[in-house]
Amino acid sequence: MPDVLVYTHTRWDEAPRIRHQVARLLRDAGDEVLFVERACPLLMGSRISPRQVEAGIWTTQPRRVLHHQLRIARPFHVLEARVAGFQVAEAFRSWGRDAIAPSHIVNFALDGGFLSRVFPGVPLTTVIHDDFEAQSRLPFHGHITVALRETCRASDRVLAVSAPLVERLSEWCRSELLLPWAQGPYKPPIQSADRRDVLLFWGYVDNALDLDVLRAVSSAASLGSRRREVMLVGPTQTKGARARIARALGGCGNVSIKDPTSLDDLPLDRVLCALLPYRRSRAVDSVTLANKSMQLLCKGLPLAISGMPRFLQRPFIVRLDGPKGPGEALERCEAGFQAWQPAIREFCEWNSAARALELVQPPAR
Repeated sequence: MPDVLVYTHTRWDEAPRIRHQVARLLRDAGDEVLFVERACPLLMGSRISPRQVEAGIWTTQPRRVLHHQLRIARPFHVLEARVAGFQVAEAFRSWGRDAIAPSHIVNFALDGGFLSRVFPGVPLTTVIHDDFEAQSRLPFHGHITVALRETCRASDRVLAVSAPLVERLSEWCRSELLLPWAQGPYKPPIQSADRRDVLLFWGYVDNALDLDVLRAVSSAASLGSRRREVMLVGPTQTKGARARIARALGGCGNVSIKDPTSLDDLPLDRVLCALLPYRRSRAVDSVTLANKSMQLLCKGLPLAISGMPRFLQRPFIVRLDGPKGPGEALERCEAGFQAWQPAIREFCEWNSAARALELVQPPAR
């Protein structure tokens, strides 16, 4: 059975992100996956011996010498690569497989280029998922740029999760766009738009939300003969954020904040559109398609967004922060809800798990 190494700086028990989704995608395609978690500091305990976390998926956690943002000199990168390389090779050997090397490596780390030396000849696909340079906490990031460039050049295929990242990486390599993909079939909505009285936000109820936009959405949803509820559903990661958001929206009588709930357990037959009301920030300015977008689109829900100036443009994606504000966006959703369904279905079928699998699997040599 093929064995795939997925190298990350992410803990498996964190909220699912594209690393987890790729690991499960490969597993569902018949691979067995060794998921390398974010390394712990050198003097803390690590866990080289893999443990099974799901059917077909094992994790291992190595040690690190320095965080990648602190490797400001070349010798630090060389030392880290040797330490990490030794531990990854040891983890693979202790996995108990017959093979001496994985059949394929999917790397999510900006500094994962050393994997091509640890496992020579093994196809290496790198997925660049963040603007690592912009996220540097130091006043300079030249060392991060060097690590990113070397990783891209060492890879057989480079994927990026946003159009700005594709442009950024073009200086060093040819990269392809890997968007979040549909993890289930498109299901056409039955209830007509004029009977839908909920505007749904489904995600982290946290500091990234634009409260001014939400207040404007609440006001627009209260106008006219049809009053709509603005429903915010999801967890909170930042301490105190949920209470602060509740206070800030306390004057909006049609806004409710609910605990995390699976999408299928929500009253989707009442939802007119899915809200993605984010404020402008470095964290979202390069987003081309939010990770949860496809789950919402597969339910036939148009997207109403704010912030995210590089977001994908489609007729069924409307802007809440446009010149005429949320009122026009909601009117467009109601008028176009049924007419947009063929385009939503076509987009979901095109942006499928099969297409994503084709991208993350080894390129033909």
